[in-house]
Amino acid sequence: MSNAQLTLNSGTLQANGIKVSYHRTGGEKPPLVLAHGLTDMGLCWLRLASSLSHKYDVVMYDARGHGDSDAPANGHEPENRAEDLFGLVEGLKLESPRLLGHSLGAMTVALFASKYPGRARSVVLEDPPFPSQLDREPTAEQRKAWQKGWNDWRDAAVPRTGQSCAELQQICRRQSPLWHDLEISPWAEAKIKTSPHVFEISNLTEHNWWQCLPKLECPTLLLSAETKRGALMTTSAEGYLREFCPEVVTLVRLQGAGHNIHRDNFDRFISLVSDFFARN
Repeated sequence: MSNAQLTLNSGTLQANGIKVSYHRTGGEKPPLVLAHGLTDMGLCWLRLASSLSHKYDVVMYDARGHGDSDAPANGHEPENRAEDLFGLVEGLKLESPRLLGHSLGAMTVALFASKYPGRARSVVLEDPPFPSQLDREPTAEQRKAWQKGWNDWRDAAVPRTGQSCAELQQICRRQSPLWHDLEISPWAEAKIKTSPHVFEISNLTEHNWWQCLPKLECPTLLLSAETKRGALMTTSAEGYLREFCPEVVTLVRLQGAGHNIHRDNFDRFISLVSDFFARN
Protein backbone atom coordinates (compact mmCIF):
# COMPACT_ATOMS: atom_id res chain seq x y z
CA MET A 1 0.00 0.00 0.00
CA SER A 2 1.41 3.39 -0.94
CA ASN A 3 1.42 6.44 1.29
CA ALA A 4 -1.18 8.10 -0.92
CA GLN A 5 -3.62 5.20 -0.36
CA LEU A 6 -3.26 5.24 3.43
CA THR A 7 -6.34 6.60 5.20
CA LEU A 8 -5.71 7.82 8.74
CA ASN A 9 -8.01 8.49 11.66
CA SER A 10 -6.53 11.37 13.65
CA GLY A 11 -7.35 12.75 17.07
CA THR A 12 -6.15 13.87 20.47
CA LEU A 13 -6.57 12.63 24.02
CA GLN A 14 -5.42 13.49 27.52
CA ALA A 15 -2.58 11.31 28.74
CA ASN A 16 -0.51 11.91 31.86
CA GLY A 17 -1.78 15.46 32.13
CA ILE A 18 -1.04 16.59 28.55
CA LYS A 19 -2.76 16.56 25.17
CA VAL A 20 -1.36 13.83 22.94
CA SER A 21 -1.97 13.88 19.20
CA TYR A 22 -2.16 10.61 17.28
CA HIS A 23 -2.93 9.07 13.90
CA ARG A 24 -4.08 5.50 13.33
CA THR A 25 -4.83 3.32 10.34
CA GLY A 26 -7.78 1.66 12.08
CA GLY A 27 -9.67 -1.53 11.33
CA GLU A 28 -10.41 -4.65 13.34
CA LYS A 29 -6.77 -5.67 13.53
CA PRO A 30 -4.20 -6.13 16.31
CA PRO A 31 -2.87 -2.75 17.50
CA LEU A 32 0.73 -1.68 16.83
CA VAL A 33 2.01 1.52 18.47
CA LEU A 34 5.00 3.35 16.96
CA ALA A 35 7.09 5.68 19.18
CA HIS A 36 9.36 8.07 17.27
CA GLY A 37 12.74 9.46 18.23
CA LEU A 38 13.86 12.88 19.39
CA THR A 39 12.90 15.70 16.93
CA ASP A 40 10.70 13.37 14.84
CA MET A 41 6.89 13.05 15.06
CA GLY A 42 4.23 10.43 14.53
CA LEU A 43 3.82 11.03 10.81
CA CYS A 44 7.51 10.27 10.31
CA TRP A 45 6.35 6.61 10.43
CA LEU A 46 4.08 6.91 7.37
CA ARG A 47 6.16 4.69 5.13
CA LEU A 48 6.38 1.96 7.75
CA ALA A 49 2.68 2.27 8.58
CA SER A 50 1.81 1.89 4.90
CA SER A 51 3.64 -1.43 4.81
CA LEU A 52 2.06 -2.78 8.00
CA SER A 53 -1.50 -1.44 7.91
CA HIS A 54 -2.84 -4.54 6.13
CA LYS A 55 -1.99 -6.57 9.25
CA TYR A 56 -2.22 -4.06 12.10
CA ASP A 57 -4.12 -1.05 13.36
CA VAL A 58 -1.03 1.15 13.37
CA VAL A 59 -1.03 4.00 15.91
CA MET A 60 1.51 6.80 15.37
CA TYR A 61 1.56 9.38 18.14
CA ASP A 62 3.41 12.64 18.72
CA ALA A 63 5.50 12.49 21.88
CA ARG A 64 5.30 15.46 24.25
CA GLY A 65 7.08 18.45 22.79
CA HIS A 66 6.78 17.05 19.27
CA GLY A 67 4.32 17.40 16.42
CA ASP A 68 0.91 18.60 17.60
CA SER A 69 1.11 17.28 21.16
CA ASP A 70 1.49 19.61 24.13
CA ALA A 71 4.95 20.98 24.85
CA PRO A 72 5.19 21.71 28.59
CA ALA A 73 8.31 23.41 29.89
CA ASN A 74 9.36 20.30 31.81
CA GLY A 75 8.59 16.61 32.22
CA HIS A 76 10.57 15.41 29.20
CA GLU A 77 12.50 12.66 30.99
CA PRO A 78 12.15 9.12 29.57
CA GLU A 79 10.23 7.89 32.62
CA ASN A 80 7.58 10.55 32.13
CA ARG A 81 7.32 9.69 28.45
CA ALA A 82 6.61 6.09 29.44
CA GLU A 83 3.65 7.38 31.47
CA ASP A 84 2.48 9.34 28.42
CA LEU A 85 2.52 6.10 26.44
CA PHE A 86 0.59 4.34 29.19
CA GLY A 87 -2.06 7.08 29.03
CA LEU A 88 -2.29 6.68 25.25
CA VAL A 89 -2.71 2.90 25.46
CA GLU A 90 -5.33 3.29 28.18
CA GLY A 91 -7.15 6.13 26.43
CA LEU A 92 -7.41 4.27 23.12
CA LYS A 93 -8.27 1.01 24.94
CA LEU A 94 -5.56 -0.90 23.09
CA GLU A 95 -5.49 -4.58 24.08
CA SER A 96 -2.00 -6.11 24.26
CA PRO A 97 -0.47 -3.82 21.64
CA ARG A 98 2.77 -4.54 19.88
CA LEU A 99 5.20 -1.68 20.46
CA LEU A 100 8.02 -0.35 18.30
CA GLY A 101 10.23 2.56 19.35
CA HIS A 102 13.17 4.33 17.72
CA SER A 103 15.95 5.96 19.76
CA LEU A 104 14.25 7.98 22.53
CA GLY A 105 11.05 6.19 21.57
CA ALA A 106 12.79 2.85 22.18
CA MET A 107 13.70 4.00 25.69
CA THR A 108 10.06 4.97 26.21
CA VAL A 109 8.77 1.62 25.02
CA ALA A 110 11.24 -0.40 27.11
CA LEU A 111 10.43 1.53 30.28
CA PHE A 112 6.70 1.13 29.63
CA ALA A 113 6.98 -2.62 29.08
CA SER A 114 9.09 -2.99 32.23
CA LYS A 115 6.82 -0.95 34.47
CA TYR A 116 3.59 -2.45 33.13
CA PRO A 117 4.30 -6.16 32.57
CA GLY A 118 1.66 -7.95 30.58
CA ARG A 119 0.44 -4.82 28.81
CA ALA A 120 2.60 -5.21 25.69
CA ARG A 121 2.41 -8.32 23.52
CA SER A 122 5.91 -7.82 22.09
CA VAL A 123 8.45 -5.03 21.69
CA VAL A 124 10.94 -3.84 19.05
CA LEU A 125 13.67 -1.40 20.11
CA GLU A 126 15.39 0.41 17.23
CA ASP A 127 18.87 1.61 18.21
CA PRO A 128 18.19 3.18 21.62
CA PRO A 129 20.97 5.24 23.29
CA PHE A 130 23.44 3.21 25.33
CA PRO A 131 26.54 4.15 27.32
CA SER A 132 29.67 2.86 25.58
CA GLN A 133 30.12 0.27 28.36
CA LEU A 134 27.38 -1.19 30.56
CA ASP A 135 29.53 -3.15 33.00
CA ARG A 136 31.30 -0.22 34.65
CA GLU A 137 30.79 3.38 35.66
CA PRO A 138 31.93 5.88 33.00
CA THR A 139 35.08 7.85 33.68
CA ALA A 140 35.05 11.62 34.07
CA GLU A 141 36.61 11.90 30.61
CA GLN A 142 33.87 9.76 29.08
CA ARG A 143 31.15 11.80 30.77
CA LYS A 144 32.73 14.99 29.50
CA ALA A 145 32.94 13.62 25.95
CA TRP A 146 29.31 12.40 26.04
CA GLN A 147 28.10 15.74 27.33
CA LYS A 148 29.97 17.60 24.61
CA GLY A 149 28.44 15.32 21.97
CA TRP A 150 24.96 15.89 23.40
CA ASN A 151 25.49 19.67 23.56
CA ASP A 152 26.78 19.77 19.98
CA TRP A 153 23.80 17.75 18.71
CA ARG A 154 21.35 19.92 20.68
CA ASP A 155 22.93 23.15 19.46
CA ALA A 156 22.65 21.94 15.88
CA ALA A 157 19.04 20.77 16.25
CA VAL A 158 17.49 23.78 18.01
CA PRO A 159 18.02 26.31 15.16
CA ARG A 160 16.13 24.03 12.77
CA THR A 161 12.87 25.17 14.35
CA GLY A 162 13.45 28.55 12.69
CA GLN A 163 14.11 27.23 9.19
CA SER A 164 11.57 26.75 6.42
CA CYS A 165 10.32 23.33 5.39
CA ALA A 166 11.96 23.72 1.97
CA GLU A 167 15.32 24.55 3.55
CA LEU A 168 15.10 21.55 5.84
CA GLN A 169 14.17 19.24 2.99
CA GLN A 170 17.31 20.34 1.16
CA ILE A 171 19.38 19.64 4.28
CA CYS A 172 17.82 16.20 4.64
CA ARG A 173 18.45 15.26 1.00
CA ARG A 174 22.05 16.44 1.30
CA GLN A 175 22.72 14.60 4.55
CA SER A 176 20.79 11.42 3.68
CA PRO A 177 20.75 11.05 -0.12
CA LEU A 178 19.62 7.40 0.01
CA TRP A 179 16.44 8.01 1.99
CA HIS A 180 13.13 7.40 0.24
CA ASP A 181 11.24 10.50 -0.89
CA LEU A 182 8.40 9.65 1.53
CA GLU A 183 10.77 10.27 4.46
CA ILE A 184 11.87 13.78 3.52
CA SER A 185 8.82 15.99 4.08
CA PRO A 186 7.72 14.50 7.45
CA TRP A 187 11.32 14.71 8.71
CA ALA A 188 11.48 18.41 7.81
CA GLU A 189 8.06 19.26 9.25
CA ALA A 190 8.90 17.44 12.47
CA LYS A 191 11.97 19.59 13.02
CA ILE A 192 9.88 22.76 12.74
CA LYS A 193 7.32 21.41 15.22
CA THR A 194 9.84 20.26 17.84
CA SER A 195 9.78 22.36 21.01
CA PRO A 196 13.13 23.56 22.42
CA HIS A 197 11.89 22.29 25.79
CA VAL A 198 12.59 18.68 24.75
CA PHE A 199 16.32 19.36 25.08
CA GLU A 200 16.03 20.36 28.75
CA ILE A 201 17.12 16.90 29.86
CA SER A 202 20.44 15.28 30.68
CA ASN A 203 22.53 13.41 28.15
CA LEU A 204 20.49 10.35 27.18
CA THR A 205 23.58 8.14 26.76
CA GLU A 206 24.13 8.45 30.52
CA HIS A 207 20.61 7.35 31.42
CA ASN A 208 20.33 3.94 33.11
CA TRP A 209 17.09 2.98 31.33
CA TRP A 210 18.76 -0.15 29.93
CA GLN A 211 18.75 -1.72 33.39
CA CYS A 212 15.08 -2.53 32.79
CA LEU A 213 15.89 -4.91 29.92
CA PRO A 214 16.51 -8.07 32.01
CA LYS A 215 13.12 -7.46 33.66
CA LEU A 216 11.09 -7.48 30.45
CA GLU A 217 8.55 -10.30 30.30
CA CYS A 218 7.42 -9.94 26.69
CA PRO A 219 9.40 -11.01 23.58
CA THR A 220 11.83 -8.22 22.71
CA LEU A 221 13.85 -7.54 19.56
CA LEU A 222 16.68 -4.99 19.76
CA LEU A 223 17.98 -3.73 16.43
CA SER A 224 21.17 -1.76 15.93
CA ALA A 225 23.45 -1.11 12.97
CA GLU A 226 26.92 0.17 12.08
CA THR A 227 28.47 2.42 14.71
CA LYS A 228 30.67 4.02 12.05
CA ARG A 229 27.45 5.24 10.44
CA GLY A 230 26.01 6.59 13.67
CA ALA A 231 24.38 3.59 15.38
CA LEU A 232 24.35 4.06 19.17
CA MET A 233 24.87 0.52 20.50
CA THR A 234 28.59 -0.14 20.88
CA THR A 235 30.07 -3.62 20.55
CA SER A 236 30.88 -3.50 24.29
CA ALA A 237 27.25 -2.80 25.16
CA GLU A 238 26.15 -5.53 22.75
CA GLY A 239 28.46 -8.04 24.44
CA TYR A 240 27.09 -7.18 27.88
CA LEU A 241 23.49 -7.57 26.75
CA ARG A 242 24.17 -10.88 25.01
CA GLU A 243 25.65 -12.18 28.27
CA PHE A 244 23.03 -10.92 30.70
CA CYS A 245 19.83 -10.81 28.61
CA PRO A 246 20.04 -13.81 26.24
CA GLU A 247 16.68 -15.24 27.32
CA VAL A 248 14.89 -11.90 27.16
CA VAL A 249 16.25 -9.80 24.30
CA THR A 250 17.07 -10.89 20.74
CA LEU A 251 19.82 -8.69 19.28
CA VAL A 252 20.36 -8.10 15.56
CA ARG A 253 22.91 -5.69 14.09
CA LEU A 254 22.18 -4.65 10.50
CA GLN A 255 24.70 -3.64 7.88
CA GLY A 256 24.16 -0.75 5.52
CA ALA A 257 22.46 1.43 8.12
CA GLY A 258 23.17 3.88 10.90
CA HIS A 259 21.00 5.25 13.69
CA ASN A 260 17.92 5.59 11.44
CA ILE A 261 17.71 1.93 10.50
CA HIS A 262 14.12 2.10 9.25
CA ARG A 263 15.16 4.86 6.85
CA ASP A 264 18.62 3.63 5.87
CA ASN A 265 17.77 -0.03 5.22
CA PHE A 266 13.98 -0.14 5.05
CA ASP A 267 13.55 -3.50 3.28
CA ARG A 268 15.66 -5.44 5.77
CA PHE A 269 14.14 -3.56 8.70
CA ILE A 270 10.54 -4.25 7.67
CA SER A 271 11.37 -7.90 7.01
CA LEU A 272 12.84 -8.41 10.49
CA VAL A 273 10.05 -6.50 12.24
CA SER A 274 7.24 -8.21 10.33
CA ASP A 275 8.66 -11.66 11.00
CA PHE A 276 9.22 -10.91 14.69
CA PHE A 277 5.71 -9.60 15.26
CA ALA A 278 4.18 -12.49 13.33
CA ARG A 279 6.06 -15.05 15.46
CA ASN A 280 5.13 -13.32 18.72
